[in-house]
Amino acid sequence: MNQVPALLFASACCLAGAPALTAQRADDKPKTDRLTLDTFLEMETVSDPQLSPDGAQVIYTRGWVDKMNDKRESALWIMSADGSRNRFLVKGSGARWSPTGDRIAYTAQGEPKGSQLFVRWMDAEGAASQITRIEQSPTAHAWSPDGTHLSFTALVEERNNWPIKMPKAPTGAKWTETPRIVERLNYRRDRAGFTDSGYRHIFVVPAIGGTPRQVTSGNFDHNGSDWTPDGRSIVFSGLRVESDDYQWRESEIYSVDAADGTVRQLTSRKGPDGNPSVSPDGKRIAYTGYDHTRDTW
Repeated sequence: MNQVPALLFASACCLAGAPALTAQRADDKPKTDRLTLDTFLEMETVSDPQLSPDGAQVIYTRGWVDKMNDKRESALWIMSADGSRNRFLVKGSGARWSPTGDRIAYTAQGEPKGSQLFVRWMDAEGAASQITRIEQSPTAHAWSPDGTHLSFTALVEERNNWPIKMPKAPTGAKWTETPRIVERLNYRRDRAGFTDSGYRHIFVVPAIGGTPRQVTSGNFDHNGSDWTPDGRSIVFSGLRVESDDYQWRESEIYSVDAADGTVRQLTSRKGPDGNPSVSPDGKRIAYTGYDHTRDTW
């Protein structure tokens, strides 16, 4: 078999494909319309928009990555409802307008440590006050209907006191960390690691600051808080039954009396129920949920 024509044909094919390869390499420039590993740390997020009671302004949380300290940061921005006058307001997140729109409540770094609850007046002065000084960060804050109080949830730690006495370490010794005592089924979470031992409870604090008052009790987790229009009750989700850790994907909607802590169960459905929101007239409660399933997707 004559191999010369075959070699000439192969060479011609390579020469014909060369311009296409050159064009492909020219197209391998960084894309500006998509997220890459090189631009991931430059990505900013926008979340949690809150419309003012008069419908004129929107406050939202703007987040970004602090590349030097390897952590996420956030700030509150405000703009007109038509999108104009978009501007920075204050460092923090999770803004909630007061019922009259004269103040906002939000969380930001405070004393003695970690995230704390603040209230800022929305006038020209813009004075802000830290109203909580607690060891555990507050979440799910909500205004009372009259604007005099705020509710929130926070972890109440449960200390384990096992009667095991360890020998005293010699001066200068570098021993391993003290063993962690785990007594609950759910003791760690993705992207967070080990969780503190305890239960989340609902608290109420005056909007001008003061000592928070714990409203719920018991060894149960209480999630979210939304007031009824009369200001007497706070609705939340949870599972106030024994061995709740072992009941997979189960939760109910409850209400608690803000004055005496009496809890009333509002739903009894097979499946998780959460995120309760009371209607303006107080006659209905909207919430999210789905029927129980063992599917993992």
